[in-house]
Amino acid sequence: MNPMLFRSGFMMSLFTTILFFGCTSTPEKTRVTVGDYQPPEWVNKVSGAFKDGSGEKVFYGVGTASDIRSASLRRSAADDRALANLATQIEATVKRMAKDFQEVTGRSTATGKDSTERENVAQAFKVLVNQTLSGSKIIDHWEHPAKNEFYSLARIELKTIEKKIDSHNELSDESRDTIKKKAQKLHEEMAKEGL
Repeated sequence: MNPMLFRSGFMMSLFTTILFFGCTSTPEKTRVTVGDYQPPEWVNKVSGAFKDGSGEKVFYGVGTASDIRSASLRRSAADDRALANLATQIEATVKRMAKDFQEVTGRSTATGKDSTERENVAQAFKVLVNQTLSGSKIIDHWEHPAKNEFYSLARIELKTIEKKIDSHNELSDESRDTIKKKAQKLHEEMAKEGL
């Protein structure tokens, strides 16, 4: 066999092999989403005010934690974030309630309302925010099977908040009723807004 022919045949087969393997590409990684694993419905919803299955008015907070090696720390971080999310919502709700209440009592001050009552209400709102976490519960968890990500769901019922309002004996019955009505109204507004 002719050495020149052998070399050119070898070079041709080498070139064909390089061309063949050089043109093949590795398959592109597909993006994994939460929805690919059919999580509970609450994982894909935002936190906010809702009515649960029994018609109870509730506030939910969702927390997530990822990239934490320890499963127990990941769960604990997600729980803390869900409770913090819930507390933030309640605080925002209470601030709106306080603003509305101050506007109402500010107008009625001219008619002789006691300013001590307004101070008591302001103090009650602060205590209410601080006590919110004691009435909140973590009610569900979900872990993403393909990622290092954990989800927690926190909940507090509106009636629990109303009980906390009722426990403030320094408030008049009228003030407690007004605050509870404001809480009901704000829950309805937040539910409409999807918050």
